Amino acid sequence: MSVTSLDNHLHRFCGGRYQQAVETVTIRLSGMSTEVERGLYRCGKCGDEQRTVEQREAAEKEALERIRAEHQLLAPREIRQLRDALGLTAAQVGELLYGVPKGVVEGWERGRYLQNREADALLRGLRDRATLERRAAKAGVTLPDPDLLSAIPAASASAPPTD
Repeated sequence: MSVTSLDNHLHRFCGGRYQQAVETVTIRLSGMSTEVERGLYRCGKCGDEQRTVEQREAAEKEALERIRAEHQLLAPREIRQLRDALGLTAAQVGELLYGVPKGVVEGWERGRYLQNREADALLRGLRDRATLERRAAKAGVTLPDPDLLSAIPAASASAPPTD
């Protein structure tokens, strides 16, 4: 039996049947939260509730998208484009962000992790040449040819560069 097919499935303890239902849940990611609707299966006889992996993942994905939109965070594609424009590795970007592990930067780029507002502001700050050079000097990161840095996407007006 697939866990995704619980609709009308017999509850083995009470003999009732599972029916699809929806609940409102608050999901918290990277210090930010939002409410989303999450599907579940509830036994009509005893009220037992079961949630499938797919239902949980769908709710988390919706929460991630809402939080990213509500807080105007950089999308994974934008983070990767910024890093590519800088000509840096994920490890180097992590060093410019005061020691963020390489795997976390890669997770942001793949959409696996959600950066918090502070990390997002630090990422946006890399678009400012002076900020980039100052952080590189502090972190000991060698920047590529300055001509390549002219391809850096323009800074967003809604999020000024920070250090």
